[in-house]
Amino acid sequence: MEAHRLRAPSTDGALLAEPPLDGSADLFASNRDRLDHWEYDFQGRPASRLRPYVRAQALERARTFLADAGADAPLPSSGPDDAPPRLVGPGHQPGRFHPGGWVKNFAAARIARQVGAAALNLIVDNDIPKSAALKVPRDLGGDLRIERVPFDEWAGEVPYEDLSVQDEALFESFAGRARETLGGAIDDPVLDEFWPKAVGLRDRTSKLGLRFALARHGVEASLGVRNAEVPLSVLCETEGFLWFASHLLAHLPRFQDVHNDALRRYRALYHIRSRHHPVPALGRQDDWLEAPFWVWRATEPRRRPLLVRQLRRTMQLRIGGEDEPLAEIPLAPDREACCAVEQLLTLPERGVRLRTRALTTTMFARYLLGDLFLHGIGGAKYDELGDAVSGRFFGIEPPGYMTLSMTLWLGLDSDASAPARLAAAARELRDLTYNPDRHLADPAEPVAARWIEAKHRAVAAPAETEGEKLERFRSIRRCNEALQPFVADRRAAVEAERQALLASVHRNGVARSREYASVLHSRRKLRRALEHAIPGLKLAGG
Repeated sequence: MEAHRLRAPSTDGALLAEPPLDGSADLFASNRDRLDHWEYDFQGRPASRLRPYVRAQALERARTFLADAGADAPLPSSGPDDAPPRLVGPGHQPGRFHPGGWVKNFAAARIARQVGAAALNLIVDNDIPKSAALKVPRDLGGDLRIERVPFDEWAGEVPYEDLSVQDEALFESFAGRARETLGGAIDDPVLDEFWPKAVGLRDRTSKLGLRFALARHGVEASLGVRNAEVPLSVLCETEGFLWFASHLLAHLPRFQDVHNDALRRYRALYHIRSRHHPVPALGRQDDWLEAPFWVWRATEPRRRPLLVRQLRRTMQLRIGGEDEPLAEIPLAPDREACCAVEQLLTLPERGVRLRTRALTTTMFARYLLGDLFLHGIGGAKYDELGDAVSGRFFGIEPPGYMTLSMTLWLGLDSDASAPARLAAAARELRDLTYNPDRHLADPAEPVAARWIEAKHRAVAAPAETEGEKLERFRSIRRCNEALQPFVADRRAAVEAERQALLASVHRNGVARSREYASVLHSRRKLRRALEHAIPGLKLAGG
């Protein structure tokens, strides 16, 4: 494992693509060819059979999901070899995505067309929203401030898949309140198209995450991009996923060892002291081992670690924090997983959610679901660790992924020259302190001239011994202090300029943030930026 630094682009409209987008077809082909020849046993189901099965199930679930939502995404039924189509795609939680993350969906569509695959976006709905408000800038007479505009009441740490809209009236009124806060700064925010779609889904679903995901999908469709979509929660209840999960559970002691050793190395490499970053170590409670999955009950939607106890020929599963086992399944390192998978398929009927955690989400997506995964910067940092874990556990070089992120500013007024002028003002203030004589007229006033002459003598004084150095320093300082009244007016003017520039730099920081939600951005500007950043991308609705 080597240190790898990723930096978001600092200029408006710039794209980070690693590797470059023109290498995506080669990376896709390399992953496809390597994984097609991957001979690996998932507890009785070889990877060569499991991979197309997982793709087929994912596309079938995506068709059903989009059809039930009344969304448009024509998907091919098979690829050129009559197998399920190859998949390219990103994954993202459904809420508050910014253009830096949204760019992955458009790049996936372009790459998929280029390589003859289908683009599939994973709606990571087992994530937890961080708030029920969006940050919106407000101009207060030239002072730009960020306000938090709520779109719903906060319901606590509930995963998106179980989180319903709490206050429909508050949700419906959000667009108007956000526009009022923007004060007309953005003529055509995506909000005008997105929010009516999200509100209009009220009769189809109460789930906040699905409203956001389907509204975003609708905006993409209006731009000519019709990727497949499927919630991760849906995939986690498929047979193909449960073969993957069963294999990790059957070999959990080895997985834990590999995971925790890779985590120690990662933290040492990046000098991380936190026990929770980037992920916690997998723990142990007596003879119960913590698995790399979340589990919770629909009646108590709070994510808990899945705990596993291996018996002689069976395995007990328990929700962290509960005393009684949740299930006992016929699974051991040397047993096929077919019967265990059959039992795990019944968990949803009992209102039990078995879901991936961060590393196992992309592990499943990259090894079994698709042939090219698109990460953002945060996901790529996670998967440095993920690669160290999966490469050792599966005994194969991890399939490559792309890292994409775009910086896009809202287009609010800002002062590009302010940082340089602020630095110049700071330098001048320092020079007024230590070299006031440089800022006086020539010839200087008689009193000032005498102090200038005294300073010249002090500078020329010998400084061989420590005592001489100290005396020279004190003499120069006395002269500089004596000259301060003669530059006071200039100092006051520069300080006033510095304060104004500080306000401008602060405004720049607010105006040029790349973290504003995509719905606040200008639709026209966003469209142009995407077409410019992704070669060959042509969007509709110009």
